[in-house]
This record gives sequence, structure tokens and C-alpha cells, in this order.
Amino acid sequence: MTRAPGWRRVTAWLVDYALVITVAVLLGFLTFHRISAMLGDVDGLAGTGVWKVVTSDGDLAEAGQALGQSLWRRSIRAVQQGFALLVIATFLYQFLALAFAGTTLGKALLGLRVSPAGEAGDAAGGAARPGRRAAAVRAAVTTVADVGLLSLACCLLLSGAFLASGVVLVLTVVVYLANATPALVGGRRSLADRCAGTRVRGGLIGATAAVTARYTARGGRAAWQAAQRVADAERTRAVVGRGRQLLPGGRAAVGEVPVQPLDAGPAGGSPIAGAAPAAGGGPPPDDDGARHF
Repeated sequence: MTRAPGWRRVTAWLVDYALVITVAVLLGFLTFHRISAMLGDVDGLAGTGVWKVVTSDGDLAEAGQALGQSLWRRSIRAVQQGFALLVIATFLYQFLALAFAGTTLGKALLGLRVSPAGEAGDAAGGAARPGRRAAAVRAAVTTVADVGLLSLACCLLLSGAFLASGVVLVLTVVVYLANATPALVGGRRSLADRCAGTRVRGGLIGATAAVTARYTARGGRAAWQAAQRVADAERTRAVVGRGRQLLPGGRAAVGEVPVQPLDAGPAGGSPIAGAAPAAGGGPPPDDDGARHF
């Protein structure tokens, strides 16, 4: 099995990341509607406002500020829950796809497959799926590198932890490059592959090509050996035929027509009419046995 080309890895990642972006957009709409519904809940806001006024000891400004902070915290929690759902959805997509199919949608479209990197994957020609543990590890590393750290940075930013958010954002770039760069150079194994002990191979297309090449090579070797045996047999027959021709009284070579004397008739037949009589003999006798002189 050959290593998967870099452009196919990048294209497969773009397809999978497009799915993640689609889920993020859907979760964004869901979070927006949750916040809108929360702000539009007049009865709930009225009850909360009355409770803040009652417990404020007459400080209406403090009651209004407390009400605003409560609404902000609830909105932030809704956004953070949306990011958490995005991370969970990405992990489940990666894990289920690898554990049960051995490939994701993007990799399947590009003819790629994830399999164990050891002898088990090589013996199966890249058709073996990674185990549940390996699939979970690879899915976790991929999720952290793609959306996990970025989501954490956004949540810290919304909470007001600006310095921590900046540090996590820098860490996001470092981890992403550490995961993606090895997949394009060298052994073509990303950080997720190295942590999980897996390798991205040519999938069904590559496996079919490898099997076809292997059996074609075997058939070519068998045909060459058969041709060699036929050529050796022909040379042996030719040498034996030449040897028989050179030996005195030897039998004719295979396929050679024996030459008969001119005064001989067909094989096993009578002499040819009008031929000279044999030595020491006379003319053929008449019907009454007399000889002609």
C-alpha cells in the first residue's frame, strides 16, 4: 500500500471540516433562537425582575444591574453549551465513522481509509478498521486540533478571560500545525495517527490496485517460467535431432521423411515394374517357369 497523496488528504479534510462548519451553523441558529426565546419570555423576566427588586433593599439600580447580569450569564451559558455540543458532535462523527467504517465521508470520497499502522494493517492491505480504542484516540486528537481548542478560546473570551483566551488561541494554532504538517510530509502520519497507531492508506481504490498488481506480477512470472520451459524443451529436441543425423545408421530426426532407394517400391510392397533385377538373378520367369534369353 502506497502512502496517501497530500492533496487527497487536504481535500478529504476540507470535506469533513465543511460538515463541522455546517453543524456549527445549525448550532448557532439554535443558540440564537434560545437566547431570543429567553429574552422574549416576558413573564419570566417580570418574575425575575420583581424578585431582584424585592431582594435589593430598595436599590433599584442594583436590581436592574443584577437582572442584566443574570440575562448575560444565561446568554453566555447558552453560547458555551453550543460550543460544547459542537465539540461532542465532531468527536462522535469521527469516532463512529472510524470505528464502524474505517473512514470518514471526506476520506471515502477521496478513496482513503484509516487502518492500523502495524503488521495487521499491512497484512490486510489497508482494509482493516482501527480498534475502538484507536478510533477514540484518533477522534479525540482530531477534535481537539480542529475545533476543541478554538471553542475553548471563544468560551474564555466570552467569559472575560482575555489573557487565557489569547494563550489558548496561540496553542490552537500550534496544535493544528503539529497535527496537519506531518500528514503532508515524510511518512504522511498526522499527530492523531501517531497517537492512535493508525495510518491513512489508499482505501478501496488502493487495495484493489495493490491486489491487482500482486496477482498480475505472479501471473507474469508463471507465464515467463512456462515460456522458458517450452524454449528449453525445443532446444533439447533440436540437439537430439542433430545428434541422430550425425550418427551412422541413426534414426531420422523428428519430422524428417526417410529417403527410399529409387528401385524400391512402396514400403513393404513389391519392386517397381521395369526395374533392374537384383544381383545374381535373371529375368522374371514366364507362367510356365521358362526363362527368356
